[in-house]
Amino acid sequence: METEQISVEEIKKRVRSAFITLTARTIILRFIRFVTNYLILPRLLAVEINGVFNISTAIIAFFAYFSDVGLAASIIQKKEKVSAEDIKTAFTIQQIIVGTLCLVIILAAPIFGNFYNLGSEGIWLIRILGISFFLTSLKSLPSVMLERQLNFTPLIKVEVLETLVSSGLLVALATQGFGIWSFSIATFCSSLIGLVAIYILAPIKLGLGIDKLAAKNLLSFGIPYQTNNLLALAKDRLVPLVVAGIVGPLGMGYATWAQGMAYAPLEIMSAMNRITFPAFSRLQHDRQSLIKAIEKSLFVTTLMVYPVLFGLVAILPYLVKYVVFIKWQPAIPSFYLFAFSCFWAVISTTFTNTLNAVGQVKTTLKLMVFWTVLTWLFTPTLVWIFGFIGIALTSFLISFTSVLTIILVKRMLDIKLLDALTLPVSASLVMAVCVHFIAQVFVKDWSTTVIVILLGALIYFAIVYTLGKNKILEDLKQIKNA
Repeated sequence: METEQISVEEIKKRVRSAFITLTARTIILRFIRFVTNYLILPRLLAVEINGVFNISTAIIAFFAYFSDVGLAASIIQKKEKVSAEDIKTAFTIQQIIVGTLCLVIILAAPIFGNFYNLGSEGIWLIRILGISFFLTSLKSLPSVMLERQLNFTPLIKVEVLETLVSSGLLVALATQGFGIWSFSIATFCSSLIGLVAIYILAPIKLGLGIDKLAAKNLLSFGIPYQTNNLLALAKDRLVPLVVAGIVGPLGMGYATWAQGMAYAPLEIMSAMNRITFPAFSRLQHDRQSLIKAIEKSLFVTTLMVYPVLFGLVAILPYLVKYVVFIKWQPAIPSFYLFAFSCFWAVISTTFTNTLNAVGQVKTTLKLMVFWTVLTWLFTPTLVWIFGFIGIALTSFLISFTSVLTIILVKRMLDIKLLDALTLPVSASLVMAVCVHFIAQVFVKDWSTTVIVILLGALIYFAIVYTLGKNKILEDLKQIKNA
């Protein structure tokens, strides 16, 4: 519960701390999940098992969209102090919705299981994921209050604990031959442990009841806010569920693994995006400062993301052959198509962030409508013609429209895009070419694969240090002063 207002200086201090801790946490946790989900588990489990899990999680994610009526966002943005009535009302409304959805998931699990050919174990996986979904919803209020206060440390501790439990159990159970049950047990245990941990680290007084005035104030902001996410639902969640009925667990296993591998580098920029949006918003009336902030954000983001992306492109065939397993080779073409999309996503995400920050929400909404329509037009058609690779082909084709975000932003702001991209792209490209040719000669097993990856990292850092030392040091100094 809030007890006092936070001063401006304290907000600045917490933002700086949040940037450092969120970035470090994101890199470490994403690395653990990447190694677990895309390197270790694919080697231990059949492609179909990964497909069953991904279809099941897509079903839960679909229902999750209807569980949030924007109450969390409403509490975070509320100018006045959050009252006990606000918390009690938000908790009660959310649990009524989530509890109902959880019951629907459990009862409808056999229908989903039969439609997608998930088998009896897949049906139980859906049910257990539904229960875990309910447990996760119980964490919402304490998490929201911590985020409102910019106190991310307890949240990070809980997420680290959940990740370690989930990843550790997944690998241990998969090694012992538990198959699909590995996901069921690991997900339930991590959700339960995370729930207990958040209330130990951030205790909050909850209760049941709905205050009419509090509900009106919370929902007046929350419902319009959440409505904007419906297009994302139509674009990102409904299409996989439709496609899964065509390609089945095997095709979804290949497609989701390839997409996860290609989009993994984007996780690096997630923490930065949480900081840059409010930063850009604050600078929207100072055009020159905004331009500099966007250019530096783009430079730092691509400096971190592109070497990982280009390195994966160069080393992936050897990862599949010597680390993951040769059974995943059919997913490699899809990976390359998704990787091209990822390249453009770094730029388009930054510029979409910019449009939102300067108040061009209607413009980004039109872009979302445009991308949603293209996704629905292309995906089912291309999947029907080409099989699961049609999912990646759709992403590849739509990625060319990312140039629209560049055009729209450059009409307002004279951003020197090439200056921001030249060093990261050129250094990443040279490193990837070196890794490709070295790997052809040197890679013979998983250990030599790791050595070549580390060698690629050294090559990249050497190029960046040689060509961009002064620029990087200058940017770091300016960021510190800002």
